[in-house]
Amino acid sequence: MAVSLRLVATCALGLEEFLEDELGHLGVSGRRREKGAVTFSGSWGDVLRANWRLRTANRLLVELARWDGSNEGSLAAGASRLVEGRGNWDGLRAAQLFDPRHSFVIRATSSVSQIRDTRWVGLKVKDGIVDAQRRRFGRRSSIDRKNPDLWLRVWLSRDRATLLLDTSGDPLDRRGYRVKTSEAPVRESLAAACVLASGWDGQGPVVDPMCGSGTLLAEAAAVALGLAPGRLRRHWAFQRLPGFDREAWNRVRQETFGSSADPVQLFGVDRSAPAIEAAKANLGKAGLSKSSTLTVGDAFAFDPPPGPGLLVVNPAYGERLEKNRDQWPRIGDLMKQRYTGWQAVVLAGGEGLGKHIGLRPKRRIPVRNGPLDARILIFDLY
Repeated sequence: MAVSLRLVATCALGLEEFLEDELGHLGVSGRRREKGAVTFSGSWGDVLRANWRLRTANRLLVELARWDGSNEGSLAAGASRLVEGRGNWDGLRAAQLFDPRHSFVIRATSSVSQIRDTRWVGLKVKDGIVDAQRRRFGRRSSIDRKNPDLWLRVWLSRDRATLLLDTSGDPLDRRGYRVKTSEAPVRESLAAACVLASGWDGQGPVVDPMCGSGTLLAEAAAVALGLAPGRLRRHWAFQRLPGFDREAWNRVRQETFGSSADPVQLFGVDRSAPAIEAAKANLGKAGLSKSSTLTVGDAFAFDPPPGPGLLVVNPAYGERLEKNRDQWPRIGDLMKQRYTGWQAVVLAGGEGLGKHIGLRPKRRIPVRNGPLDARILIFDLY
């Protein structure tokens, strides 16, 4: 009998609430927020749909087993029991999944555990898997670190090992439209979270007066138009799993969701000509050239289109801050003077820079932007 899968959608720190909301819209059950992830219950159909639709996730993982990992012997033994057992993950059985014809790779993490060396954790779990394969099948899988059939992850936490099957492969925030980059581009999943956090209903124009390579504009358009974030990808790890249902996958890709009836108009400004060239290339790859007006110019001199709409801004911070310290009060003046009636979202650094805008945000959301602390600041500009 098929059983429900225990699934884990991972995300950048701070994006858990948005990821949980997205999963709620997918209708999955048993959602639970954790640090950098949301766990839930579902089927292989939910795996396909989550990989296709989730905007704020990094990966979609299937939990295979948990066991004691307090020493190297127990780590290997637990992996061996899994391969030699009768595990059944919504119709996918252990004998199919660990068939030695399938290559695999293991990535490991360790926290608050006696074994801290992640390479050693991965090695011991690998040894347990291949030793059990030899006993069960008479031969073992090969290890392929670049293009395996199975992407396995082992998390060792408080001496408990969890083995997970990565169904995504490349991270989900690699949408496929970013063909050129500019200085310090925002990750696609974080840009999507900024748009979702604003509560924007998809009506009215979108303006980014410091647009860089255009990521915030691209993600805003995708939300407004109901464009699947995975629409430009060609490969997912689940496509190489035993029993992959191609017909079900084709049906998922034909589903519509969250679409606005009106076309979206995107306006991007940046003082860097190379940044505007990158934005043009990226929005073109995303199929948004006809919706986009991109201009080399000054954010503070740009005359916005008739609104109201959505203003999105990712000002310089972190290493880019020193030459741009005076921009923050100017951003506040810009919002008050030129964007009255609009919704606005500012991705601000974690140094408390947002307070210099001079306006009180209705929400401050701590997040991580790569290695940097940041805040998503939400404003209603009345």
